[in-house]
Amino acid sequence: MTNAPEYPVAQTRYGPIRGLKKKASTGVSYYNFQRIPYCKPPVGERRFKDLELPEPWTEPLDCSQQGPSGYQYSKLLNKIIGSEDHLYINVYTKQLNPTKPLPVLLWIHGGAFMRGSSGTEMYAPDYLIQKDVVLVSFNYRIGAFGFLSLDSKELGIPGNAGLKDQNLAIRWVRDNVANFGGDPANITLFGESAGGCSVHYHMLSNQSSGLFQRAIVISGCALNNWSIVPRRNMAERLAKAIGWDGAGGEAGALKVLMGAPAEDIIKHQDLLLTANELENRILFAFGPVIEPYVTERTFIPKSPLEMCRAAWSNDLDILIGGNSDEGLFCLNGIKENPSIMDNLKDFEYLVPLELELVRTSQACKEYGLKLKRFYYGDTEPSFENRNGYLTLMTDKLFWHGLHRTIYGRIASSKPAKTYVYRFAVDSDTYNHYRIYFCDRNVRGTAHADDLSYIFKNAFSPVPVNDTFEYRTMMTMVELFTNFASTGNPNGGIAGDIWIPVGGSLGPYNCLNITNDGLSYVELPERQRMELWDSMYRKEQLY
Repeated sequence: MTNAPEYPVAQTRYGPIRGLKKKASTGVSYYNFQRIPYCKPPVGERRFKDLELPEPWTEPLDCSQQGPSGYQYSKLLNKIIGSEDHLYINVYTKQLNPTKPLPVLLWIHGGAFMRGSSGTEMYAPDYLIQKDVVLVSFNYRIGAFGFLSLDSKELGIPGNAGLKDQNLAIRWVRDNVANFGGDPANITLFGESAGGCSVHYHMLSNQSSGLFQRAIVISGCALNNWSIVPRRNMAERLAKAIGWDGAGGEAGALKVLMGAPAEDIIKHQDLLLTANELENRILFAFGPVIEPYVTERTFIPKSPLEMCRAAWSNDLDILIGGNSDEGLFCLNGIKENPSIMDNLKDFEYLVPLELELVRTSQACKEYGLKLKRFYYGDTEPSFENRNGYLTLMTDKLFWHGLHRTIYGRIASSKPAKTYVYRFAVDSDTYNHYRIYFCDRNVRGTAHADDLSYIFKNAFSPVPVNDTFEYRTMMTMVELFTNFASTGNPNGGIAGDIWIPVGGSLGPYNCLNITNDGLSYVELPERQRMELWDSMYRKEQLY
C-alpha cells in the first residue's frame, strides 16, 4: 500500500464514499470504510418496519469514522446508549484494486438479539486483516426495534425486521464488495451467538438463497432453544408498560409504540417476561419469530427444524462449533442471586420446550429426574456445587442445538462438508468474557471467549509473539481465512488434520483447540449429547 491515499474514495451503487487509511496493531496497513448506509434509516414512520435500499447521493460521503450502535442498555456503562439511525456497514480491506478479487468474510455480531453492535471496541479488524481477505461487518436492529411482531397483516409488522436488515446488508455486500477488492462470488458469512444463529437462519431462509457461498456458525444456531421466541402479546405488554390504556387493540398499541421515545422502549423491553416464562427458561421478550402471515419478504415461515430439512444451504460447506464452557456466562447471575441454585428443585423446567410435554406429566418429570441425576448424581443443587448447573446450561443453551444441526447436515446426505470444532483455550488475560462474566479466579472457556482470538478488542491487549495466546490467534485467523479462501480450513500453521464429519449418524470427531494446540478427537461432550438426544423422538431431533 505504498503511497496509498490517506483518505481513499471508493464507489458504491448509491454514491461515492471516503474512507481512511489506517495501520493495525499487527503492523498491517489497510483501508477503513465505516458508517456506510446500506438501507434507509429506520426512523419515524419506518420504525419497526421492513426497510428499503438507501437513496443515492453524488458527493463523497464521509465514511472514515465509526457510526453509533442501536439503542440498548449497556451494563458496562450502566446507561442507555445508541441511536435509531444506526444501520451502517463497515468494510476493511488492504487492497482496493487487487490483481485477483479477494475472498470476503462477512461478520454478524451477537448479543441475544437484544444488544451488541459491529463496533471496533469488540470487533476490530486487526487480526483477520493480516490475511488477503476483505472483512465486512454491520449493525442491524435489535430488541423490540428489530423483532416486534404483530398479528394484523394490515399493520405490516410481521416480525424479524432485524433479520431482514441483515439480508439487505448481505445483498449490499454482494452488489458492492467488488469496489473494495472483494469477490462477490466468494462470500463467507460468519457470526457468533445470536450472530451464529443469524448465520444459520440465512442458511435456512429462501430470502438469502445464493447470497453467500460458505458459512461459519459459532456458538449459536437456529436449533438452540432461544433461537425462536414463542408468539405472545409482547407488543401490547410493551405498550401498556409505556402507558397505553388498552384501547384499539394491536393498532392502538402500535400507535403508542410508534410515538414513544426510544429510551422508554429500552427501559421496559427487558421487564416484560412473566414469572412463568422465566421459570420455563424463556430468555428474552423479543427475537426471531415464526411470522404470522406470508409476504414476499417473509423470512421465517415455519419452525427452524422444518426449515433445516429443506435448507437451500445443505449444499454449502460450513464450519460449526462452540466453546467448552459456554454456560459460564450464567455464573454472574448466580452470584448476584444465589437463590437461583437453592431453588433449583424442579428439573422438569429444564426439559426442552420443543418436546411439547406438559410440565406436570410423568414423562416430563422422568426426564427432569434424568437430567438431575446426570449432572448432580446424588447431591442437591446449591451455590457451592454450581458447576453441574453451568455444564447443564452449556449443553441446553448451546451444544445440543449445534449437535442437532450437525446431525441434520449428516442426515441430509448432501456432499457438502461440515467441519466441527471445539474451542477450549484458557488464558488469564485473553478470555475476556469469562473474566467479565465471572472473575479471574474462575477457569474454563466461557461463551464468547473465542472472540478475543479472532478480533482485537478494547479489553484485551494484542497477544505477544511466542505465547500460546499469540499462536491461538494466528491459528484461528488461519483456519477462518483458509476456509473463506478455498473451502478447506487446513493448511499453514493450522496443519492438515481437520476432517469433515459425514457418513452415518453416531459419534463424530472435532478439531479440539486448546492451550497445547490442535488435535482431532471425538467430541468430548458426546455422552452429554446422547443424554439430551434420548429425550427426543427422531422427528423432533433433526
